[in-house]
Amino acid sequence: MSALPPIPPNIEEMYLLGTTWNWCLYGALVVQVYVYSYNFPGDRRSIKLLVYSIFFTETLQTALSGADLYYWFVSGFGNMNHLAAPYASAFDVPILGSVVSLTVQVFFAYRIWVMGAKKLWCQLLSLLICLCSIVDATAAFAGGTFTHVRGKFVHGRTLKILAMTWLIGNTISDVLIASAMLYYLMLRRARDRHFSNHAIVRIVRLTIETNLVTTTVSIITTLIVAVFPEKNWYVCPTAIIGKLYSNTLLVSLNNRISIRDTRSRAQAGILGSPSGTYPSNDSRAGGTDIMLGDMEKPPTTLKIHEFRTGNTPQKSVIIGLVFFGRTL
Repeated sequence: MSALPPIPPNIEEMYLLGTTWNWCLYGALVVQVYVYSYNFPGDRRSIKLLVYSIFFTETLQTALSGADLYYWFVSGFGNMNHLAAPYASAFDVPILGSVVSLTVQVFFAYRIWVMGAKKLWCQLLSLLICLCSIVDATAAFAGGTFTHVRGKFVHGRTLKILAMTWLIGNTISDVLIASAMLYYLMLRRARDRHFSNHAIVRIVRLTIETNLVTTTVSIITTLIVAVFPEKNWYVCPTAIIGKLYSNTLLVSLNNRISIRDTRSRAQAGILGSPSGTYPSNDSRAGGTDIMLGDMEKPPTTLKIHEFRTGNTPQKSVIIGLVFFGRTL
């Protein structure tokens, strides 16, 4: 009878913790998708396809992670060979996770391209982000394939290099995205002193927070792999990387709700304004908005009615309703 393979230390705890956090973040993603579908039915098909494709991929990943737990701790209870085998984790963690991170990073690179108004540095930065994302996704694909072919969890120089490339690439992409978004949003804040200024502050804070989360997790995981290459502590943070990126995308899209509410309150205040002026708003004037861009259909234009007595205007009343993503 052949000897049972040794079990890596702390492997059970890392599997359980990683999968538990993965499922918790999936629950948050379900709520985010519901909020998105309810509030933005008028988004363009490309944006809807992006959101629901990400959601389908994450649903598949969550189901496969459940199959992994069943294989390791239920059907393989007491079988040490099951705990040493990756089963579907070589596919659902690095490969599906890298697909999600690549998609989200390319989406933000596209937003930077659009916001840059065809400036050369924005185009080069967007291409650099895409290049880094493709490189780290390729490394994740190679690492998952390598583990699946070996049929067991292994440690070695090859796997360490692939893991480091994957995680460092994610970190570089996130830092570039956060820096570019922060620069552009602060530039807009300096130019726009009206009510949208408060919305821009919220977007800046959201951009920093969401990118900081994914960057921090990638850095911590990179340090774990570099300092403790023989440990399996990296299993827990890598299990949630994909969910962090998908939630980042949905939070960014759903943040338009607060921007819309800010605009609605400001527009409502215009009705009582003595001057009858309207705050500046790029998207209303046909420009590219920070978060909306060309995601939604153009808003309904405002109608101005003048009441006259004879040939002399007595009163001007602005009557307008802006329906984001819809037309009358």
